[in-house]
Amino acid sequence: MMQEKETEIVEMRTVLAEVGAYFQHLRKQLVRMLLLGTVLSALALGYHFFQKPSFTAEATFILEEKSGGSGLAGLASQFGFDIAGMTGSNGIFAGDNVLDILGSRSIIEQVLLSEVPSAQNQRRRLVELFIDAEKLKQKKWQKIAGIDTLSFKSYAAGDRLRDSLLYLVYKQIGKKHLLVDRLNKKGTIIKVSATSRDEVFSKLFTERLVNATIAYYVGIKTSVAQLQLQRLEKRADSLSAILNAKTYETATQQILDANIAFKTAAVPGELTQRQKTLAYALYTEVTKNLEASRMSLAAQTPVINLLDTPKYPLEDGRTPWFILVLLAWGLVIGAGLLWTFFTYPSVKS
Repeated sequence: MMQEKETEIVEMRTVLAEVGAYFQHLRKQLVRMLLLGTVLSALALGYHFFQKPSFTAEATFILEEKSGGSGLAGLASQFGFDIAGMTGSNGIFAGDNVLDILGSRSIIEQVLLSEVPSAQNQRRRLVELFIDAEKLKQKKWQKIAGIDTLSFKSYAAGDRLRDSLLYLVYKQIGKKHLLVDRLNKKGTIIKVSATSRDEVFSKLFTERLVNATIAYYVGIKTSVAQLQLQRLEKRADSLSAILNAKTYETATQQILDANIAFKTAAVPGELTQRQKTLAYALYTEVTKNLEASRMSLAAQTPVINLLDTPKYPLEDGRTPWFILVLLAWGLVIGAGLLWTFFTYPSVKS
């Protein structure tokens, strides 16, 4: 026959005794906890004051692709104008290539070399704000000869030293300070954020990077159509000048009382009129193609709308001192309660 399992009975006075023993032991630990909490709070405050400033500027924009429709292509083809040949760049920015443009070396360096308004009309470039904020001259570049007096004010392409330093800044920004991504993996809203120790640099860099990318993107997307439009405009202007000249020439060669015995006298006027008619026909066709080209350019131009832009003041990313102090005391109290629970002398022992 199986033995029945004995049920342990815990009396209320035993529970109260255990609680009393726990709090009595906790009271003995209060001095240590207060001392440890004070030390950790001091360390937290020290960490707060030694934190580096961190200003983040964010900008978002939405990209809407446009392309010429088949109806427009059919209309233009009636006039002998090939729109399909002008849309060869439609696939250039497929997928996430626009994100690669935002982080490309040429675009970032172009933005870094842009001028920054400063007091007393002094010319400064954006890259110099970053160098000063990160103290690169005093840290990473301190061994470079003449680094203390080096300036980007007189920068010119081909300067080996400045090109090298500019490349190092580009690498550091792309690795640690710049974040480019889509808000939604399947969406068209793109977010650009830049973080640095300088509030002015973060804001200006983000704004100018987005604007430079938009200008480059639109320029490439419409480059073929722009060239075609310029050629047609030049041709139309040339034909218009020829047509005007032929009109004046036709008027001067008209003979009102020509002698019927000399029929060849009217030939120059007839030839001029024929050339005028031909020039007019060519001008009409070129004008039609020109209007079709303008419609195609408008259809191919992508629509890019800025949703959010960074504004002063930018939020400092450093952790507030009171949050650090609360975390320190929370850690001390939690650790103290657990330590007391596992170390207090039980009344059962």
